[in-house]
Amino acid sequence: MMTAGSISSDSSAAYAEYLDAKATAPERGDYYLGRDGLPAEAPGRWHAPAAALAALGVDPAAPVERGALEALMEGRAPSSTREQPVWLRRAGADGTRAAGLDVTFSAPKSVSIAWALSAGEQRDALEAAHRGAVAEALEYLQATVPTVAVYQGCGLPAREVPAAGLLAAEFVHTTARGVENGVPDPQLHSHCVITSVLRADGSVAAVRSRPVFRAAREVGAFYRACLAQRLGELGYEIEHSTGKDGRYFELTGVGEQARAAFSKRSQEVGRAAERFRAQYGRAPQRGELRALKLASRQAKQPRTRPELTQAWRDTAAHVELDPERIAELEKRRSADRPDREQWRTDVEDGLTRARATFTEGELRATALEQAPGRFAASAAIGQIRELRESGQVLSLQGGLLTTARVRAQEQRAVDALARLAQTETVQIELGDRAAGAAAVHERLGAPLSPEQLDALSVLTGPERAAVLIGPAGTGKGVVIDAVARAETLAGRRVIGVAVAGSTAERLGHDSPALQDKSVNVDALLARAQSGQMPVDAKTTVIFDEAGMADTTRLERLTAAVEQAGGKLVLVGDERQLASIGPGGLFARTKELAPTAELSEVRRTQDEAERRAWRQLRAGQPDLAMGHYRSRGQLHITDTRDEALEAAVRRYDKLAQTHGLENVALMTDGPNLEVDRMNARAQQLRAQQGQLGLDQVELHDLPYGLRAGDRITWTKPQAVPRQARVENGTRGNIIAVDTDERRVLVRLDGTEREIDVDADTGVLRLAYAQHLYRQQGATVQRAVSLTGGWQTTREGAYVQASRARNGTDWHISRDDLGIDGDDTDRIDRLAAAMRTPGTQTPSINHALADEAGFDVADLSPHVYRSRAPSRTRHRGSAKSLEPELELER
Repeated sequence: MMTAGSISSDSSAAYAEYLDAKATAPERGDYYLGRDGLPAEAPGRWHAPAAALAALGVDPAAPVERGALEALMEGRAPSSTREQPVWLRRAGADGTRAAGLDVTFSAPKSVSIAWALSAGEQRDALEAAHRGAVAEALEYLQATVPTVAVYQGCGLPAREVPAAGLLAAEFVHTTARGVENGVPDPQLHSHCVITSVLRADGSVAAVRSRPVFRAAREVGAFYRACLAQRLGELGYEIEHSTGKDGRYFELTGVGEQARAAFSKRSQEVGRAAERFRAQYGRAPQRGELRALKLASRQAKQPRTRPELTQAWRDTAAHVELDPERIAELEKRRSADRPDREQWRTDVEDGLTRARATFTEGELRATALEQAPGRFAASAAIGQIRELRESGQVLSLQGGLLTTARVRAQEQRAVDALARLAQTETVQIELGDRAAGAAAVHERLGAPLSPEQLDALSVLTGPERAAVLIGPAGTGKGVVIDAVARAETLAGRRVIGVAVAGSTAERLGHDSPALQDKSVNVDALLARAQSGQMPVDAKTTVIFDEAGMADTTRLERLTAAVEQAGGKLVLVGDERQLASIGPGGLFARTKELAPTAELSEVRRTQDEAERRAWRQLRAGQPDLAMGHYRSRGQLHITDTRDEALEAAVRRYDKLAQTHGLENVALMTDGPNLEVDRMNARAQQLRAQQGQLGLDQVELHDLPYGLRAGDRITWTKPQAVPRQARVENGTRGNIIAVDTDERRVLVRLDGTEREIDVDADTGVLRLAYAQHLYRQQGATVQRAVSLTGGWQTTREGAYVQASRARNGTDWHISRDDLGIDGDDTDRIDRLAAAMRTPGTQTPSINHALADEAGFDVADLSPHVYRSRAPSRTRHRGSAKSLEPELELER
């Protein structure tokens, strides 16, 4: 992989010293390890045009000297001094010169293991393959990434173009950093310090960092493709499509167990740091981390290179990886020719895993990620043209791309929904509608509002498709309940569905007419296909939170309902969170089918809070944040860690007043942050004596499970002779068995108890949740950690609208920048909250060769003859009152 980070001007000397010290052997010779337990590495080498280095007085063939590197990082000629500098590049607006970028290329773990367990020529060959791939990747970066700003004058903005050359130095390191006196994990990687770039005229300029950051995935993929090609030429067999989303590769013969064993030291240090965070509410400082008692310290620590090699061999023995087998890996290469069709399929899957459209850079990155073991990097780039010429990848107006498969899938879904909406076969009598409304009135103790009655009339109309749109808290569940009751009274079977199983269960709770009649979409499709839950002409399927549906699920469900002769009701809000995979079609549905819209927020009676929700939904977060700031519910700390600690403590205090189930603790950050919040919340409860003393440890998590803990399922769990437990289900642990590593959980809202094997990995703490797991939930109070790069308009709206009685927002100055004061930072927070996080289907864009495209003409079956007018098939609110007169 490749990572890139800026080196600030005030840290250039320290960083140059670190790199130089790593390349210098300890006093007792390079036979011994350094004080940090890491071996001395080879001296650095230059990656720059030889003529440019020579002109600067640097020998391009000589190892990198610290003085020359430090001078270039400071932006001056190596032949000059700090007292009398000869500047190579001008200072920035603040008067400083950035030291450059550290671009780091890391080999896959299996390659590092092979390097660690091999010796002599084989080890040299592996390192040479890595160095060669790094050199090719730097050439690719220089040629393709626009790292130079060209100023055009006349008030025109600067253009970014590729550099004519890089001034860079590479330092190869072979181990990961670890705690002092620990056994370091092998990690073959190169730090490439890009100090400056060369313009076409030979002048030196500062490197533009943002284009490099944006290209990190693509350049990293190019490096791995080059490395895989070189390893293949040495005779190694490549296992492609490994790791997250299938983006990486490993050497065949070094399995997952071995890779985990040689990452153990890093994982152990990480877990120790996370346990420290949970206990103290902050990250450990340098000395504190060294002081942590780690299990591996009990073993004799290596002090020489042979002892380090033996320690690695001992680790290999524990996972039955014979070092002698490493020498045989070079003979494993398969002579099979690459499967081009499978490569094309894998590229297409990778491109559309998250979104329906993608950029040219994403196309190149994905093609390169699927190249190892199949093509050289240059060949993979060449194959892209074939993908486009064959029509598998389509160009859209505006510079985006999509695939023919995704576009066809979107079109099928749109066409099917339009056909359903144009077919009038469902008959729901006025009396059944009125009875459904009356039943809900009796349950709630209050009548449906006029707009809810209006929606009931639209959704129970004769068409086989209808749509309900409603902002958060407008009572969509009440309308769904009334619709389900009316359709049931008319002799129809009603099934509720949602993307997540927990949302389907919540649907049954919020709409009692669907109790025990709601499942997730995948389960319904599977059961309908097997005949266990047939959908027929007398079936109505109500799809809740349909805005979170990806195109694949929506297309399959629409096709199944149409084929069976049934009816489909879609319920959601396009302004809330979108699908995880390619989607965005829900926003189009109101143009295709009769649509009712709710607007009156009922979740909170606080008019100022309602106004803040409307402002967030409308893209006016500056006004909404002013509301929360005036109420003392916008909390600012210096660091993200401090914001996290403050958020968890606020949650803990509110939970003591309202109960754990009635307070939501959310973040829009990564899963690691969710784990940290959960671990800290658990620690606070334990300190207050609210949890049992016994604990079942969980693998790879910074916490265990105790009696009294609040938990959630992260994947479905089958239960013999009972209904399965759905992903997202929550409950409380009532007992733990540390010997058998089992816990007993009582599910929320029921007396049902489930015995769970902790080693199955289905349980996590549920004090904190990612905001995606909170959509659709209603609580008394909410606490949210936000303001980072993940913050979006839809996410902010969802976070605000969960609680009846207010939300506390926690943000940090680290996330929002050091410039200006807190008012400026809140303005930047508002800007982040205006960033759209929606999914956009490809059919919202014309093909690049289409002219005069009209979005209204997406399909020949668009519902226009019976447009979703608010007067079509809807009685007035009075028509469902006692007179029971239907207006026509």
